[in-house]
Formats: sequence, structure tokens, C-alpha cells
Amino acid sequence: MRTTRVAVLALAANQKTRPSMIRNIELDTLFQILIVAEQGSFHKAASLLGVKTSTLSRRIQELEARIGVSLFQRHRHGVRPTDAGRIFFENMQRIESDLISVLVSARAAGRGESGWLRIGLYVSLSTGPLRDALLAYAERFPDVEISVVDESRRNLMERLNSGALDIIIVNGQVRHGAHEILPLWTEGILVAMPVSHPLSQQDAVTWDDLRHERILFSSRDPGPELHNALVAGLNGAGILPTILQTSADRDTVIGLVALRRSVVTLLYASSAGVVHPGVIYRKLSGPHRTLPVRSIACWHGRNDNPALRQFLSLLRDEY
Repeated sequence: MRTTRVAVLALAANQKTRPSMIRNIELDTLFQILIVAEQGSFHKAASLLGVKTSTLSRRIQELEARIGVSLFQRHRHGVRPTDAGRIFFENMQRIESDLISVLVSARAAGRGESGWLRIGLYVSLSTGPLRDALLAYAERFPDVEISVVDESRRNLMERLNSGALDIIIVNGQVRHGAHEILPLWTEGILVAMPVSHPLSQQDAVTWDDLRHERILFSSRDPGPELHNALVAGLNGAGILPTILQTSADRDTVIGLVALRRSVVTLLYASSAGVVHPGVIYRKLSGPHRTLPVRSIACWHGRNDNPALRQFLSLLRDEY
């Protein structure tokens, strides 16, 4: 996000005509203030922005004088936001994504060779078709700034609905409503286990093999989705495994498997590119409908971002 703000400042500096309020308040100064707040230091922010510290400090002091409040408390180690400053930063962050979209679309209207593409997902990019698709897109359109948001399915849908994301890619079903969807590739499920685990001697693991196991799931996506797949795969009948829960993210869960010698976990095949010492992956196989899982792209039909159109074209052609 920080590099995105710097790019926006470069665009804003080239705008010859601005609405009077923006012209008076200086749009670039508003974004500079956000970077100062992030860095907690005028010196660090100035270095990141490529301006003099004195120049940056003077601009912010002029803005504080104009609006009649102090946004920062100065101390010898840097700065911290005042109460008014915190309110200012919260509101600026809310409009930041929309403002970026306005500036970028003005520059890239009618084209897809430059601009921004904002993608939401909750699966790993360590390997698999999604990684390949993004690499192919980045190679074809090197001037498009790709930003990736890794959040829960619910948050991704909220951000898509608000316009903060151009497209989301999730596994399984999605309530698309007024959105467009594109079925993509299928993705298998793996079992991550300690290298000393008895199941590691098998080339593949079946659902029934998991009935006597202790299985660790994250409460974060895609943990609940994988837990549901396990319940469906076992048909909710017979001996059921012991389920353990953690709030850790997916990569940390795999690391925990190495520490807890008798625990396994499930993950999508796209996570297999992440190597964890002491952990081995085995394919989960079986004649159940949950294998493999279909990946879905979802976007708003009214989104006219040229970069999105180019990305969708690549997905349709290649996948």
C-alpha cells in the first residue's frame, strides 16, 4: 500500500487542473501525511518520497495551520498522531482505494497496458494455476501494478462489493448475486503430516485413512472450507477424527504440524510450494464430489477497469 501511495503522488503531481478544494488543500500533501503516519518519522517518510525532510515538515505545518488543528505530536524519536490526526487518517484510508481508482482510470482509460489490478484471494500463491496465471499476466502487462489482498471469503466479498477489489478468486461455490463468475481450474486437497507419520509411507491418503487422526484446522480461510470438505468426505458417519482448532494462518498451521508429531492438516494443492522442514505432503484421493475443488473468479459486471478486462481475457484463453 505504501508504494501505491507513492505512485499516486507521482500521478497527482502531474494533474494540471484540480477541483478548488483539492487545489487548496494539496492532494499530494494528504498522501504524504499518511506516509508520515505510517513511518512515524518525517525523515523516514521524506526518504521514501524522495523529498527533503524540511520541505515535507513545512507542507504539513502549513496544512495544520490551514485547517486549524495539529495532526501530529512531535517528539525526539519522531511523531505520533493526535486525536484529530487519527480521525483524519481513518477517513483518508477509507477513500484511498476509490481515489486511486479515479486517478488510474483517468490515465489508463480505454487501455489495459497500464494501471492497477486489485485481486483478492485466500489461497497460496506458492504454486499452481493461479500463480501461473499471475506470472503470465505480469509478463504480458509489465506496467500494470498488481496488488493482492489475502483475506477471508466474507471480507473479500465485502471489498468486492465496495469496489475496493477488481476481482476475487476463491475455491468452491460463491454467492455471486449481481456479480459475474468464471469457473476456472480445479484444485486438489493435500494432507500435510510429519515426515515420521505412518501415512507418509503411502503415495496417497484416502478420507477413511483420516478417521483415526488428529487434524488441525485454522479458523481463518480456507480452514473452515477444508473442514467442511472433511466432514463431507467422511459423510458424517463412522469413526470421526479428532478436530483441533487454531487462529494461526495456513503457513503457521503447517509449521505446527512439524512440532506436533501426531497431528496432520489439510491444505489446497497450491500451498505445496511452501517447504516446511519436517513436513511432507500427500495427495488426498477418493471418489467424493469434494475432490477436486473448482476455483471461481468473481467480479462486478459494471467494473470497466481495462486491466481487469485484459486479465479476464487471459483467464478465458488459458484456463
